[in-house]
Amino acid sequence: GCDNWFHFACVGLTRLPRGEWLCQDCKNKPKKKKQKVEEPPPPPPQKKKRENPAHSKHERKDREQLEALVERAKPLKFVGGRAPSDHTCSGAGFCSLDPSIFAPLQQLHANIVAALRRGKLLQSWEGKGKDVRERGFAFLPPTMIPVWDRARLEKGGLRFGAAQKEGQDFLNDEEANWKSSFHLFPRDVSPEARTALHALIELVKQRVDDKYKDYVSLENLIALQPNLHNDAKHLPPHLDFPMHDGFGVVIVTIQMAGPQSVIALLKGADSDFDVTVEKEKERCWTFSLNVGDCYILSGDARNVCDHGVLCVGGGR
Repeated sequence: GCDNWFHFACVGLTRLPRGEWLCQDCKNKPKKKKQKVEEPPPPPPQKKKRENPAHSKHERKDREQLEALVERAKPLKFVGGRAPSDHTCSGAGFCSLDPSIFAPLQQLHANIVAALRRGKLLQSWEGKGKDVRERGFAFLPPTMIPVWDRARLEKGGLRFGAAQKEGQDFLNDEEANWKSSFHLFPRDVSPEARTALHALIELVKQRVDDKYKDYVSLENLIALQPNLHNDAKHLPPHLDFPMHDGFGVVIVTIQMAGPQSVIALLKGADSDFDVTVEKEKERCWTFSLNVGDCYILSGDARNVCDHGVLCVGGGR
């Protein structure tokens, strides 16, 4: 309509017009052409990290072996969220997290991954260009707990490389892991995430033996470690060696995204173990994991059994 002011008589009106009304000046103005707003072009699709062909061949063979083990595995049944104390996998625990706990931890995970990406700190699991899977390490802010850092961990005897590597390969791996580590800022850990961490700790305490309960506390939470599978369909069975890159008396893993996974716990399936009793060979137990589920490894499940991940219906 017209924004100018007139006396009714001056413009030939006897009452307030209904609807849109234009004075003669406005009618004579040239109509403005509507400008077409062009949307910015969509960002180019992110290139997927390509695996080394030789490594891919090894991966396929590795995955096929894990699939064969899982196919003949026995289901691991949890009682009250724990594996039976007389089971080979004693020390394994499981729980499905309430959304009030899971959602803040999922957001914290996203904050950590974003920071690792911004700083280009993510490291390949097995060396640059060989493995699409990536990981990094985040320490909680010193304002929340006593500081965990390189100096404190090395003073305690930690060597931050894979135990199976030797010489320069070990030193390179150790340095790469330290480079992928950083301290979170207090703003990165929301009040909801802090509450969720305390709630998670209580859930974990209920699922470990008494001798491990003192280790399960916020003060002893050494690091938060995102493991990005990047569409890889499995994680080979492995043992997280204490005092190396698999530090931690108790390991807690939460599935943050992706399709259902099968967690395999194996005893005697790897040459790392000296198994002399025939019935102990190739023993494997499995359980399913979905988004929001959490599993705990302590005791034999953590220190004796290998653990691997097989993704159902695709990678994650």
